Amino acid sequence: MSRRITAPRLPGPAQLPVLGWQLRALKMLADPLAFFTSMHQRYGEISTTTPRAPKHVFVFGPKYQRAMFGQPQNFIADAFRELRMPPRSGMARLTQGLLKLNGEPHRRHRGLMQPAFHSRAVARHHKAIVEVTEEELDRFRVGEVRRIDHDLSRLMLRIGMRTLFDVAETDDVDRLNGLMERLLASATAPTTLLLPLDVPGMSYRRTLRAADQLDSAIREIIVAKRENPGEDIISMLIAARDEQGQGLTEDELVGEAYTSFCHDSSASALTWTLLMLDQHPQVRNDLCDELAAELGGAPAEAADFDRLPLLDRVLKETLRLFPPASMGLRYAADDCTLGPYEIPRDTTLFFSTYVSHRLPEVFTDPLGFRPDRWTGDSPDSYGYLPFGAGSHSCLGRAFALLEMKIVLSVLLQRFRLPVVDGARIDRKIKISLVPDQGLPVTVAAPGRDRQLATLTGSVREAVELA
Repeated sequence: MSRRITAPRLPGPAQLPVLGWQLRALKMLADPLAFFTSMHQRYGEISTTTPRAPKHVFVFGPKYQRAMFGQPQNFIADAFRELRMPPRSGMARLTQGLLKLNGEPHRRHRGLMQPAFHSRAVARHHKAIVEVTEEELDRFRVGEVRRIDHDLSRLMLRIGMRTLFDVAETDDVDRLNGLMERLLASATAPTTLLLPLDVPGMSYRRTLRAADQLDSAIREIIVAKRENPGEDIISMLIAARDEQGQGLTEDELVGEAYTSFCHDSSASALTWTLLMLDQHPQVRNDLCDELAAELGGAPAEAADFDRLPLLDRVLKETLRLFPPASMGLRYAADDCTLGPYEIPRDTTLFFSTYVSHRLPEVFTDPLGFRPDRWTGDSPDSYGYLPFGAGSHSCLGRAFALLEMKIVLSVLLQRFRLPVVDGARIDRKIKISLVPDQGLPVTVAAPGRDRQLATLTGSVREAVELA
């Protein structure tokens, strides 16, 4: 008679008394990246806080990330599951997009949406991206101190409104922005997750109300675009048809429009890029020289990017150190295995690009800002994944990269933005990874000579600074 081989127990800490795993969950909620870093340092590439009965599993590095993303039928996406929203609420409709779909529904939606986010789509929107960027930069005055993170958020919001909805009027932009800010502020509040009560004064109720209003606002735009389509992304999604001649329903369009509106990710990446260039002036000077030589003051066109290799490397390196989507979730659809380990059904699996991008076995000098590392062979696609991996990788990757390059090509040729000396920079997840207190800069004319700002905060643990 054959003997059953017992699967090894997942690495993790000793069992705590009653409520022990809940205490660890609260610690993770308070500072996820610090918690993930600690789990990796103590237990390696895969671990859990409850080895006897895994509830939360933590996956880092190419080996187990490849295994997890390679089994989409076992490890499913289900964004916003933890919010537990009523099934017929506006929030449920807003979040029923690609980030929540799996299997055939996901493949169908992705196929219908792909043409609208192809890199060729940027060429169609190039003029609008440049116009909005220049309009926003016209507000800058040499000598003033600005919160550049706020400026970039507003800029990317306006670009998103133009490319996604063809909304350009300031009042309309401000209205939609206000709704999204209210929704994100309430949806990310810890009390929304811990106390999901639809009663006055609770953040959960504010989330529901803000989502209902945003759902209505997006629906109004969709109705208008059906009657008067344009070259914007939502018009393309409305017109898209699958092989059976079927398109997205109105509810599906609402969900995918909200999913597509990820201006905070691009704003986050650009903010960290400016910080890294400030702290590495030689890289910044070389990049400005490249832009001046190849563009001569003009914004970059799609055909120019092959002649701007340093711009590409700077963005790749910033996305390695400060990926906007610095953590993600998958859920076990059934009892299954990950490597030699048994994963029970409904286990939550956490992965962190922030941690995985700092593994010395994948990246030499992992805390160093070294754009030239990208002149050689690319790392394993499951070791470098700022846009995700597998079937749920970011559909808008090419669009976002080209969009950010256009913005940087305009901004860096017009201004130098030294960070205010003594600024405190703490990394924090607020949907995207951002500097918690923002990024204060002084607006200066283009130039090379400057005194390097001294920074405080957790950024000094996240990256080696001069």
